[in-house]
Amino acid sequence: MKQPPRGIQQVIHFIEEGRGAALLRGFLVVLSLALATVIYQMTETRNFVAPEAMDSAQLGRNLAEGKGYTTSFIRPLSLHLLRDKIRGAGGDPRTLLEFAHPDLENPPLYPMLLAGLMKVLPAEQRFALAADEFTRRPAAEVAISVLNLGLFALATLLVFSLAKNLFDAAVGWLSALLFLGTELLWRFANSGLSTLLLMVLVLAFARAWIALDQTSAADSTASGRRRVGLALLVGGLLGLIGLTRYSAAWLVVPTLVVLALTGARARLPVLLSVAAAFALVLGPWVARNVQVSGLPFGTATYAWLTTTESFPRDRLERSQNPVFRTMDRMEPIRKTLGNCVQMMEEELPRIGGNWVVAFFLFSLFVSFKTANLGRLRWLLFGMVATLLVVQASIRSSMAELSPVVNGENLLVLMAPLLFIFAAAMLQLALDQVDWPVPLLRRLVTGALILFFSGPLLLSLLPPRKFTAQEPYYRPGIIRTLADYSPPGTLMMSDVPWAMAWYGPRDCVWNSLRVMDEADANLANRREDFFMFTEGRRRVRAVYISPLWANQPMQSRFFGDPDFAWGRYYLDVLLRERVPTGFPLKYILGGGFLSNGHFFLAEEEWWGSRRPRAGSGN
Repeated sequence: MKQPPRGIQQVIHFIEEGRGAALLRGFLVVLSLALATVIYQMTETRNFVAPEAMDSAQLGRNLAEGKGYTTSFIRPLSLHLLRDKIRGAGGDPRTLLEFAHPDLENPPLYPMLLAGLMKVLPAEQRFALAADEFTRRPAAEVAISVLNLGLFALATLLVFSLAKNLFDAAVGWLSALLFLGTELLWRFANSGLSTLLLMVLVLAFARAWIALDQTSAADSTASGRRRVGLALLVGGLLGLIGLTRYSAAWLVVPTLVVLALTGARARLPVLLSVAAAFALVLGPWVARNVQVSGLPFGTATYAWLTTTESFPRDRLERSQNPVFRTMDRMEPIRKTLGNCVQMMEEELPRIGGNWVVAFFLFSLFVSFKTANLGRLRWLLFGMVATLLVVQASIRSSMAELSPVVNGENLLVLMAPLLFIFAAAMLQLALDQVDWPVPLLRRLVTGALILFFSGPLLLSLLPPRKFTAQEPYYRPGIIRTLADYSPPGTLMMSDVPWAMAWYGPRDCVWNSLRVMDEADANLANRREDFFMFTEGRRRVRAVYISPLWANQPMQSRFFGDPDFAWGRYYLDVLLRERVPTGFPLKYILGGGFLSNGHFFLAEEEWWGSRRPRAGSGN
């Protein structure tokens, strides 16, 4: 019997042909990814720009500080809902702003995850800003990015595992590398949004759904119990998806439809189990919202009414007394159809930020060997169609501030599953070629991976981007202005999410009007600033950022009645005085005012106070 090679021969064989070759390739891949991650984090990452990211971060920090599920970003629309509840209970609406404001916009799962992260951070790091905001980010934002990069890595492992089980290892590696090589996903990982958490949940849901679909083919008592258990798991994961982003909960619709049409055994128990688990997970939070605000999803319930003809841009969110009875019922439908057309022309072709997704379309015309792959394909198609309509219906003004990387981008959630099918179709296309040598196919596959990863690779090259967001969010300036005010000051701003996160101060979104001169009775002023001066805790300072201050020459300045604060800023800038009758009298001048940072207060705090590191409201 021939003896296996020993000593140096065994080592060489292990490295060149044995398991060592695979380990070496894996080590080189991990090393390359680690190097790319370090370079990207040092050169491309920037401060939070999506309002939803700052909103979730300050909410998580409030939870970590023991303030409960309360927010420092106060929407006038949420005050409207709470005011109606208090009036119905016989209370005094003027006391609303005296207490911590309950959040009525965000589902709880992601803020609770951030709260756990904030608990790990030292207390001072939760509020600290970088010494140089142009080259470094605040420690809390770095920590949130690290958390999301961990979720990104977990999603990559799930993509590989799922693709390997559905197809083979080659498709698994190709799917994972294409997923990692998509620059848009790296931006989401550093955006502070809940997108990566949702991707992990969607991938976990896909695994559970596949297991349920496979079990449904069996016919035994044990399989029946397993089938119900998997159905409960599928419904529970859908509930967690809804607790991360309300709009994503609509995925329950295509799930139930496909399950109902697949002809699986014990169809009714499976459908009931999925629906029951979904309701049990999401139901308690919906009950909380109804108890607090009277609506199942708080202010998010009105998402489909935003950016319509009656409520253009951010008018609804900034309304203290919105009037719905005069609204045309067709307005939300026209909004949805118009946005669907735009998304099908612009966003759908580049869903997931990678051209390789186009290969998914080929899978619609391929007959798979196993029926469960075909059913998964049509489930995915139904999920994309559902999210397309939902995203079109909920689009708000927030998407204008961060057009692609925002919390309303639902289509990107399907990117991992689309990459798996696209990679399988790409592998199928490569299999049709008669390669002279196997090495040539590997080279072509590598070249295609580099091609589809081009945006990420090019972004690693110089020049470096500044960390600070210009011109809207200057963390240092926001903190300086906030620290002029006494602790506990209630402020008003056009960027309340930034003031709540970087300030940190409780901040109301700007009212629709400044002063309603047509009505001399202050108590009847329905949409102006004076609604926030009647209670014992009143707005004591207003901050207008360059977001509005830099827009005087745009069409909105002249034709938009809701842009009153922008015109007010220009009037103060030109006249260098506050109009008669306005309760806030003192203007912080100098470079702040001339550079579009308008700070108006009831006292001249900057004359006696020095900016200091804020540590809360």
